[in-house]
Amino acid sequence: MIDTNVLIPLEPTAPGQVEELMEPATRLVRAIEEAGHQLFIHPAMRVDVERDRDEERRQLRELLLGKYLPLPAPPPVPASWDEVLGSPELHSNDWVDHQLLAAVRSNAVGVLVTEDLRIHRKAKRIGLKERVATVGEALAMLQSLRDQFARPPPAVEFTFAHDMDAEDPFFDSLRGDYPPFSEWFRKCQMEHRRCWVVRGHGRHLAALCLIKEEEGVLKLKGRTLKLCTFKVAPEHQGRRLGELLLKSVFEHVAKNGHAFVYVTAFERQGALIALFEDFGFQVEGRTESGELVLVKRMKTGDTAEVLTPLDFHVRHGPPAMKFDVPSFIIPIEPRFHHLLFPDVDSQLSLEPGLHPFGNGLRKAYLCRALIRQIEPGASLFFYLSQSQKAVTVVGVAEQTLVSTDVDEIAATVGKRTVFSLRDLQALCSNGEVLAILFRQAAILKEPIPLGDLCRHGVLNGPPQSITTVQQGGREWLRQRLGL
Repeated sequence: MIDTNVLIPLEPTAPGQVEELMEPATRLVRAIEEAGHQLFIHPAMRVDVERDRDEERRQLRELLLGKYLPLPAPPPVPASWDEVLGSPELHSNDWVDHQLLAAVRSNAVGVLVTEDLRIHRKAKRIGLKERVATVGEALAMLQSLRDQFARPPPAVEFTFAHDMDAEDPFFDSLRGDYPPFSEWFRKCQMEHRRCWVVRGHGRHLAALCLIKEEEGVLKLKGRTLKLCTFKVAPEHQGRRLGELLLKSVFEHVAKNGHAFVYVTAFERQGALIALFEDFGFQVEGRTESGELVLVKRMKTGDTAEVLTPLDFHVRHGPPAMKFDVPSFIIPIEPRFHHLLFPDVDSQLSLEPGLHPFGNGLRKAYLCRALIRQIEPGASLFFYLSQSQKAVTVVGVAEQTLVSTDVDEIAATVGKRTVFSLRDLQALCSNGEVLAILFRQAAILKEPIPLGDLCRHGVLNGPPQSITTVQQGGREWLRQRLGL
């Protein structure tokens, strides 16, 4: 189901109303149709359209709504949500939001696609975060569940601003948001500013993160990294390149001892803000131009005692993590390991865009294991079986799902999994499936071999299924990782 803020870019009512989101939104609708899924709109969305004060445009959009299939018999909003989300006035913006979320909760639709930051925040509070997606995330989900994948862009490059063409169409929208952009960017080039880039065909930019070292700004005491420009081109949304850039940022600040990372964004950039908030950035003020200032604090300070293990990792990691809850060893076959963790394999790491689930830090692992004790915040040690026989990757659990329902699993893990829809159907046909949603915390430069794991009480032998780590082994792992 798509929200009004996705529908409007799909249906511009005048040439001057073509939005940047139109291209990825159009690709999304096409991908939904090609995959054989049904696209719905919620009847409550008519309330959004009726608020338009431009009568001619409103009438046209009301007609355009008729092109889309309305959700039949929309489910009611649970009364229990009043305590969590509040009780909105009839036909208010919040009222419409709750109607859309109720359809997701009742499984009337699998996924809600919206660019509205408020809805993403509400979904997180009521446990529906994984089933509410931005346009880019929805594209990634559909691509992940397909059997075939598009050719990737090249790897992330850590380069200089002067290595980019200032006339690249990638920068056009930035000039629109910030008129002095050309002059400012020329200054960045002359100062040899560093940046991470992902390039598409013809070396055109697909994604960019331009950085600046700062200290003493925003009353932040410590080494600070500013993300001056952070953008993924509309035609490249759906490959989780934003997370790929953030992965590079977090590796950089962990290596160089930064205390803070911050970025500014306009409130209308809901999808971008939602991405940063999901990785521990918090709004701590506004600029003179009205942009939100989002800050991530890499140092733990006094928050370690009050945050849950999962919240601690989100706020301060990766790689920061706590070991307050049980840890687990998860054996993973080489073929799935290479897809889920392309960073580990030197050959696959040259092409990180091949599979969107390999790009991101938020991932999912599916298996038939019987264990049901994995808590949010649990540390997960992925053991590469058959070949290397060593722990290569560390993750932090977010949530688990046990189900035999293919649609339920696909809607929950579609943005993250290495399995295609056909794989999921085969997996579910044999009984309950355990889905573990987790965040990648660290790629181990020195994998921990089986011999060391056995000597220090982590394992008794090669793991055949998910294994709980005993307390002594957990403490050794914590010291071994230096966390």
